Amino acid sequence: MSENSVVVKRVIKASPEQVFDAFTKPEVMTKWFYGKDDWTVEVSNTLEVGGKYTLTMIATDGKKYIHVGEYKIIVPSEKLVFTWNSDFVQNTVVTVHFRQVEDGTEITLEHELLPTVEAREDHRKGWTTCLKNLEKLYA
Repeated sequence: MSENSVVVKRVIKASPEQVFDAFTKPEVMTKWFYGKDDWTVEVSNTLEVGGKYTLTMIATDGKKYIHVGEYKIIVPSEKLVFTWNSDFVQNTVVTVHFRQVEDGTEITLEHELLPTVEAREDHRKGWTTCLKNLEKLYA
């Protein structure tokens, strides 16, 4: 991990296949992939290397936070790498590892190339909330 990275880990009580689908299938992503507990999200993607995605997180006041990127590496149920761009950061990279453990799937998520301490803390909080939402989905 570099000093410009954030790493968040969580165990989800679901199989690696289910958790991978939660990161890649829009109909599942809309159930958990938002940065605050009371937000919602709209998702579209083309799941292939070079394919694009758009996540539009919608705050309770209606404000939209748009995140876009491109899939770089896709190893089903094992690893997912994609770029992450928004109004707050550009040209950052997210790597997610999925590892089967006794209680389900351990996710290790690393978000790299975050330029400032503030960006790192904001993204650590956002990813932590997202993964807590995912954990609740499979609880």
